[in-house]
Amino acid sequence: MTRTATFETLTDDHGCGCIPAPAEPDPSTTADIMQARAIAAGLAEFGIGPARWSAAYDHEAAAVALRVDTARGLYALTIPAPGQPFPVHHRGERIGALDCRRTYGTADSYTAALFAAFLRDRASLEIPGRDAFPLPQNMV
Repeated sequence: MTRTATFETLTDDHGCGCIPAPAEPDPSTTADIMQARAIAAGLAEFGIGPARWSAAYDHEAAAVALRVDTARGLYALTIPAPGQPFPVHHRGERIGALDCRRTYGTADSYTAALFAAFLRDRASLEIPGRDAFPLPQNMV
């Protein structure tokens, strides 16, 4: 792997050329990213693999966001403060929230199922093996 950007090295009293370390995120942001990844792991059951999602801190939302690439664009599920519902954003605007709150009793797999249903209801996601529509020739 090659890097295109050059790094500026720092020298201390001993002549060591060091690369500055990136700032560590605070523990709550790290926990939010872990929860977003756990929710994303639950989306695999609905055909959303790692190539279609990303989890990172969103500066505009001031929260960690789980972004999912769909046929209708990117949807973002932001990780709220404890006790709050999970908001969903599309094209930078809040379009709704899941019918669950961030509590210790809410399983990440349940949140993933609600998010997948939210996307399916907006015709942004086809769930393999579950969204079978009858063809006209198969109807009686």
